[in-house]
Amino acid sequence: MKKIVIGILSFMFMLTGCQSQDKEAPVLTLTKSRVQIALNDTFDYSLYIEKASDLQDGDLMDQVSYSDIDTSTVGKKTVHYSVEDQAGNKAQKDLIVDVVEYVGDLINPITAQADIVENPDDVTVLVNKLHEIPEGWKPDDLEKVIDCSQKLRHEANQAYTQFYQAAKEKGIEIYTISGYREPETQQLYWDNSVKVFGQEHAIQYNAYPRRSEHELGLCVDISYTMDGDRLSEKVADSPLGKFIESDAYKYGFILRYPQDKVRITGYGYEPWHIRYVGVDLATQLHQENKTLEEYYEG
Repeated sequence: MKKIVIGILSFMFMLTGCQSQDKEAPVLTLTKSRVQIALNDTFDYSLYIEKASDLQDGDLMDQVSYSDIDTSTVGKKTVHYSVEDQAGNKAQKDLIVDVVEYVGDLINPITAQADIVENPDDVTVLVNKLHEIPEGWKPDDLEKVIDCSQKLRHEANQAYTQFYQAAKEKGIEIYTISGYREPETQQLYWDNSVKVFGQEHAIQYNAYPRRSEHELGLCVDISYTMDGDRLSEKVADSPLGKFIESDAYKYGFILRYPQDKVRITGYGYEPWHIRYVGVDLATQLHQENKTLEEYYEG
């Protein structure tokens, strides 16, 4: 009798539709959170879908839908990806796409539409051709570096002093060439580079005003000599250049523009330019061989 009652109750449970329903959304992941594409290029939407699956329905890669973007104008566009399982559960992800004009292999900052960063005080902030410092913002804790009148923010300067002294203890020649720059000074750097070397050179080696890390007070250009061309690729082969590669991260600094990441950072190789991001992040980037762009944008 007991078995019959249980059977009847189970049957009624099924008839009333009270059985367990699938309420879990599918998994949808993208390979990147932000990418760049050249003006008027064709965008491959499927290229950035990493995974689309559901516990009940399995693989859903071929069921992912997405919105279109217009690549005929420069600017920040958003692709909305979505996928739905048979139970009607949805998953959505957004991909930011910067449609930019390239000069050679590098983004032209003059025409690029940059985001204004919300956290310029954060030592890990990303500033580049697509992320600019708010107008009027300046660091309020600048102080002179150990060997000259150039300045860095307090936290960065403390770390730089330790890095500088460690180099000296190893008998390595080290000279501070350039630290913090006022926005007006950065404008002069840009204008002079364009005038003397041309726009393409400026795009490769100089930051557009308000998009320079020097305006953050967190980066410093250093050299092994005060003679001749102090900031050149020769720095890489010097004892100082090798010390930067091996030890800078221990003090919270990264080589900001590596030789093999030019297309990613948007700048030519600068073995003399180090950026303070704090020991934890610097160690992570060093171990994973990543730039700040790769850390933030995937």
